[in-house]
Amino acid sequence: MRLLYRLLLIWLIAAALAEEELEEVLIGWKGETYSKDRDIGKIAEPVIRAKSEASSVSSVTDDVPDIREGPEPWVETISWNPRAFIHHNFLTPAECDHLVEIGSKRVSRSLVIDSATGQAKLDQIRTSYGAAFGRGEDPVIAEIEERIAEWTHLPPEYAEPMQILRYVDGQKYDAHWDWFDDPVHHRQYLAEGNRYATVVLYLSNVEEGGETNLPLADPIDAVAQDPKNFNLTQCASDQGLSVKPHKGDALLFYDMDIMGQVGDRRTLHTACPAVRGTKWTATKWIHNKPYMGRYDALGTAGRCLDSHADCAALVAAGECTSNMDKMVGVTGICRKSCGDCHDCAKGDVLCERYNMRSLVRARMAKKSGGSGGGRASVRGSTHVGN
Repeated sequence: MRLLYRLLLIWLIAAALAEEELEEVLIGWKGETYSKDRDIGKIAEPVIRAKSEASSVSSVTDDVPDIREGPEPWVETISWNPRAFIHHNFLTPAECDHLVEIGSKRVSRSLVIDSATGQAKLDQIRTSYGAAFGRGEDPVIAEIEERIAEWTHLPPEYAEPMQILRYVDGQKYDAHWDWFDDPVHHRQYLAEGNRYATVVLYLSNVEEGGETNLPLADPIDAVAQDPKNFNLTQCASDQGLSVKPHKGDALLFYDMDIMGQVGDRRTLHTACPAVRGTKWTATKWIHNKPYMGRYDALGTAGRCLDSHADCAALVAAGECTSNMDKMVGVTGICRKSCGDCHDCAKGDVLCERYNMRSLVRARMAKKSGGSGGGRASVRGSTHVGN
């Protein structure tokens, strides 16, 4: 009987270990920064993306490859107070260039809102130039907005239209909060909510300056995240946490408590002066309730149609595979004729999400021995127009 009991116990232990091994591969099981073949906990790297070649770093990192230099997207937790994260390589270079190309034709001097009157005005606290995109203005923007919603777990219709900003020649935005608590905005956010979360998309690298500084934030590891180890401007190195712009990265911080009732004063942040080079960012402010009515980002990004009048001739000429940047992907001009997507029934979310992949790119990657699930096949191209 004892032998049977022992055998049963051994079997249960083995089964538990086997189950644990299976569960370990689930996304998020070890936290946002876990990867089985590269344990982030063993890498004492700070939150700031780039470091000076002349800077000295902890010997812990001397023989560890810098995992942040590759194109693979991954999420890094940089603070729990406030809740703040960096999604490395959230955007492709082509997506960044697409937003900058549109924004460069629209930007004008950025304004601030007068807390006493509620009117927009010029102020030296904010010297950048900016412009707004319409929600779902084109499929690239719609797809980015859908991915932001999936990452933040906040519906697309809770977000304001994307704002693009350009900083150059020392332009900056001094310390401020994105959420409102003044009487003017209080009346407004009773109807359309307060700003619950902020996502900053970095669209360019900056030679010097342009950091995002959160002076009141508590670092995850004060030693590893010490700004003194890195080549930062004075604005970014005095206190708190700083994130150096890196093209394609995204910074997320939650402006309010989890319930969306009280603003978090530790989200005070500064856009440090861009000393050398041009800094481009795009910002999404997300409210704690629907804003500006219903908006279906996924439906726009996942639609399957042709936007060119002569797709049949282009397909016959072999353009679907010889000119994929133009023909397929979320902005492809002949997606439907190229067999790059599926016709989705109204409200079929799974089908629409599937259409955010380029089927043509996936087939070509498979034929060449690559993976069909890479970034190019998932996001398609960023070509707009004929």
